[in-house]
Amino acid sequence: MKRKYGAFAKLKPFLILVVSSLALLGSAGALSILTASFLPLPVAIGALLAELALLWIYGTLSNKRRAAREEQLNILGGVTLDFLMDFSLPCLILGEKGEILWYNRSFQTILPTQDNLYDRNINEISETKISLRRLTEEAEEDLHTRPINGKIGGKQFELLPYRIYTGDKLCVITVWQSIDRLLELKEELANKNPVVAYAAVDSYSEIAGISQSNYRTVTAKIAILLKEWANSMGAILREVENDRFILVMEEKHLNECTEKKFDILDQVRELSKDSSEIPVTVSIGIAATDGSMSEKEVIAFQALDLALQRGGDQAVIKRRGNATEYYGGRTKTVQKRDRIRSRIVSAGIVSALRGASNVLIMGHRFADHDSIGSCVGMARFAMEYCSRVNVVVNVSDPNLKGIFKKLEGLPEYRDLFIDGVSAQDLITSSTLLIITDVNNVMQFEAPELYENIKDVIIVDHHRQTAEFTNKPVITYIEPNASSASELVSEMLELALPQGKLLKEEAELLFAGMILDTKQFANNTGPRTFAAALYLRSCGANPAEAQMLFRSDLNDFKREVRFEANAFIYRDVIAFSFLDTDATAEDKIAASKAADRLLTLEGVLASFVLCRIGNTVHISARSGGKVNVQLITERLNGGGHFDMAGAQMKDTDIKEAFVQLKEVVDQYLNEK
Repeated sequence: MKRKYGAFAKLKPFLILVVSSLALLGSAGALSILTASFLPLPVAIGALLAELALLWIYGTLSNKRRAAREEQLNILGGVTLDFLMDFSLPCLILGEKGEILWYNRSFQTILPTQDNLYDRNINEISETKISLRRLTEEAEEDLHTRPINGKIGGKQFELLPYRIYTGDKLCVITVWQSIDRLLELKEELANKNPVVAYAAVDSYSEIAGISQSNYRTVTAKIAILLKEWANSMGAILREVENDRFILVMEEKHLNECTEKKFDILDQVRELSKDSSEIPVTVSIGIAATDGSMSEKEVIAFQALDLALQRGGDQAVIKRRGNATEYYGGRTKTVQKRDRIRSRIVSAGIVSALRGASNVLIMGHRFADHDSIGSCVGMARFAMEYCSRVNVVVNVSDPNLKGIFKKLEGLPEYRDLFIDGVSAQDLITSSTLLIITDVNNVMQFEAPELYENIKDVIIVDHHRQTAEFTNKPVITYIEPNASSASELVSEMLELALPQGKLLKEEAELLFAGMILDTKQFANNTGPRTFAAALYLRSCGANPAEAQMLFRSDLNDFKREVRFEANAFIYRDVIAFSFLDTDATAEDKIAASKAADRLLTLEGVLASFVLCRIGNTVHISARSGGKVNVQLITERLNGGGHFDMAGAQMKDTDIKEAFVQLKEVVDQYLNEK
């Protein structure tokens, strides 16, 4: 802080003279008065002479003190300069613009090859940019409590600045303290930071084709392999329950695992290949964060749950600063017969519905039959327990005209469908938002609803791409389900009285399952056909559900345009895109074209691109050997193992294609 020397010090001699003159004048006046009154003249003259003598003595002593003070300052200045010059820590004095005014011998040793540093800017010699604003403009107390880091001569320093003023000129005295050793100790401490992890064998004990005894044999081998893996890192591994382990290791070993991309996942998968047609896999959740061991244990469990929601066969790491990393996830998920979780979730949804003032339901943007079908199914679920229900969708979407027409004769659907803007006016403190067939916030039909509503339920069958900023009250994500319509149908069967699901609603759910299973050819299992059987019992007619997919001549021509532009890349990938701007109808055609391209000989995956407005839409499909979900995730998309998509904003087709080709190359090279 600038030291302000007032005018008093500069005017001190003048003030003394004035006061002395006034004193003499007063004495003279007093002498005349005293002489005229009662004091003898000799006494008055003596008093005046005594005062003059005192003034002379004061002046003499002041001069001597001033001379002594100047001598002390000269000595102090010399001592200070010598002290700074020989100080063991590097010192540097900078001007207002960062120019070097002076430096000591210790600072010279940092840059022994530099002969003259005077008048050079500090950022000319620093290997990291030093903020001059922080040096010259911030408050002095902030500078002392928040030191600045710098790197000079290959060494890291902590820069402690002190601001002074010499007259009106600002100078900054900086003391440089080496922190190389401190950083080494910090890195060493970080490497020794205990990391807590959970590892769980993905439970396939109920999968058709794997006997219980065979399953136990495989899992026993996996337990031995995990133990050997832990021993190689000097870690602790303990089984906490059947096929679930807790692991504690040092963070440096975690870094080794990430460099190898968690090859333990591949080792486990290979171990079970000879024992069964379907490989048994493991999922790992890891907490590489700060905090107590109990806090890390909770975070590790959450990471494991996220790995399982993403389909298993992968490792999920939660790091400091809420960063999340994913490794693995190359195995296609397989359905199980277990419906316990569905029963628990449906009971939780019933409880949430009873406490809600109104319910809003939405799927993903550019809704397809699975999205709108699952929304309609959840609307029927909500109507049973709440009187005010709305489905948020793009009501002007031409691809949904057939669905709206199918439901227009039902009184409860007369005002059910609304857009996102109208839905904003319906939000209250007790509104419940249900999201189906999507878990990526960027793909929500109306993301602003998710941001503004406190109670959210998510029901989806896509692998979870990231954690939710607004934590849902219920999260039901089952990547091993064929479709969101299947999950909703299961819950309706468990929670809805018989006969409550209307025929039209059942057919929409049936159509959603037809779409995502490619007419029950992919991703099917016992639960899929059980859900279809339930819908059939509610009056769903497969032929009428199939009618919802009929295309007119214009739609057919749109599909042909994509197929005409198709080409094969690296013998196994089919690409296609439109050179011109597309419409919402073209996006549906792109999805159908992606399905058709999989029928080409040797094609393992297909990607079809179209540009609508300033956004490029990518439809990705796989025959089961390429995980298109992992590929689209790298483009901020997501989806399922063999059906995924992405949206790339503010780009054109050529740029999007180049980026897509790069991530496809990365995936194929890694694989």
